[in-house]
Amino acid sequence: MSLQAIDPRHLSGPILVVLPRYIGDAINTLPAIALLNELYPGKKIYLLVRPYMREVLQRAHGYDFELLDDARHQAEEQVSLLGFAKTLRALRCSMAVLFRGSLTDAVLCKLARIRYVAGYAQNGRTPLLSHPLKVNHCHHYLFRYCRLVNDIHGKPFEKFALPRLTAKTLPLKQSQSRATGVYIGSKNKGARHYPEELAAQALLRIHQQCNTRFYLLGDPSEQQDMEELKQLLDAEGVQVANLAGKTSVGELVDTIAAMDAMITIDSGPMHIAAACQVPTLALAGLGTSPFSLVAPLTPLCQTIASHSTSLNEAEIICAIAPQEVAKQYLDLFS
Repeated sequence: MSLQAIDPRHLSGPILVVLPRYIGDAINTLPAIALLNELYPGKKIYLLVRPYMREVLQRAHGYDFELLDDARHQAEEQVSLLGFAKTLRALRCSMAVLFRGSLTDAVLCKLARIRYVAGYAQNGRTPLLSHPLKVNHCHHYLFRYCRLVNDIHGKPFEKFALPRLTAKTLPLKQSQSRATGVYIGSKNKGARHYPEELAAQALLRIHQQCNTRFYLLGDPSEQQDMEELKQLLDAEGVQVANLAGKTSVGELVDTIAAMDAMITIDSGPMHIAAACQVPTLALAGLGTSPFSLVAPLTPLCQTIASHSTSLNEAEIICAIAPQEVAKQYLDLFS
């Protein structure tokens, strides 16, 4: 089906952008938001975000948007779908761009009486979209988000810029030590988790070859796992600080931006590091999406992919040897 291109000159009201629910995905929508800024200079663009994500997007300098908390997901006094639709209706938005494949979000925009609603035709929501696009599952996620903006406007763009975050400066550097952030997840990350024992061996090898101080990162649920990793490293005299559970989401961005390098699994911290232009080593086992579709496109991110033949999903990432992690880490600075 051929879609009629939207003419930016004919849109009078603001634009609503519905962001994905995860931090890494939300960061990856920034190039598409930059395209909207170019198409609609000076027009108000609302980014509908879950409240916990606000601190991250406040560090997305160079983009023109206003953050709008999704009241359906507030910790206290959650608002119903119908109640929130009334709030959006008062904004008189002319267009909504859905970067999530959610049926509920399409219903929300319909109830908010938004004329143009663009999104991928999935999850039974096609009748609710004025501009449904067929998703190509081979496209990189950055490409998918940008295509959603580009195609509905008649394909005026040929390229997009990579996402970028500008963090607050933190005084983490100590003497001549190289600051390295480490995020291996914990058991709550399932098959993406790189075991503490293997991580300890990799970090010890790095410590033996260069003057490095490691900063273990994570959320409160990962604090104990990172403490176990810290104890393994303390026993070997490795410089290490456990920051898991001790930073807000915004402070996590600032901390990662202060690093000389990152070692991470496929995760939000990986995308934060890429957007902050921090040299990154990504450990890729079995992810929530094919890694080729979510891997940061910056050359500053190098990947070690598992070549495991194990039928046990949790064992796949274990095929990434600690000595290979150490070697690739040192190659980041060669």
